[in-house]
Amino acid sequence: MADEPVKKKRVLCKVCQQVTWHSVLNKAESGNSYDEDSGIWDSSEFFTLQCLGCDNVCLLIEYSCSENYNPGNGEIDVDSTVHPTPTKEERELIDKYYIVPDQVQIIYKETIKAFNAGLYLLAAIGVRTAIEAISRDQGITVRGIESKIKKMVEKNIITQAGADLLLIVKNMGNLSAHEIKKHHHDDLSLCIDVVETVLKNLYILPKSVRTMHGQ
Repeated sequence: MADEPVKKKRVLCKVCQQVTWHSVLNKAESGNSYDEDSGIWDSSEFFTLQCLGCDNVCLLIEYSCSENYNPGNGEIDVDSTVHPTPTKEERELIDKYYIVPDQVQIIYKETIKAFNAGLYLLAAIGVRTAIEAISRDQGITVRGIESKIKKMVEKNIITQAGADLLLIVKNMGNLSAHEIKKHHHDDLSLCIDVVETVLKNLYILPKSVRTMHGQ
């Protein structure tokens, strides 16, 4: 007897901000493939879902591949993604972020987007790149990020305490870039706090003060 069609799925709802039951409005399959030589296969299933709590509609994609075999339970692990991304935006851009120079601003905004999307590996790399961009904007051309941070202290751009924090941020970014290490949500949030403090003290507050004095 053929399997009965799936009528409900439990996924994180963007509106409810919790895992809820969703009714399956429709389903489609695409991108199925099978390699006879290797025996490797993969398949993708697409579900249009509607939350039974708030009626929000989303798209669920379930990807299966024979290479994702889980020896622990003997089953194939299914990679699931929901669109639009249901994660709640935990961080907002700092006030008056538009004052920050364009190149630094772009990296900062992309880092926040990655963090809010749960892409912590990319967010950590973005934090490190932001430090590099700030140094370049300030005309610091020495090689090596530790040397750049030291030079920022010498030029009174940051305090030694700030430099110590930036070195922690730098180390996290290096681990992500070179050792593919994913960091904890709270650690990354603290690192972003450090970068935002530098942006405020270096760009936003001085500009705001000059504006107050009509300069």
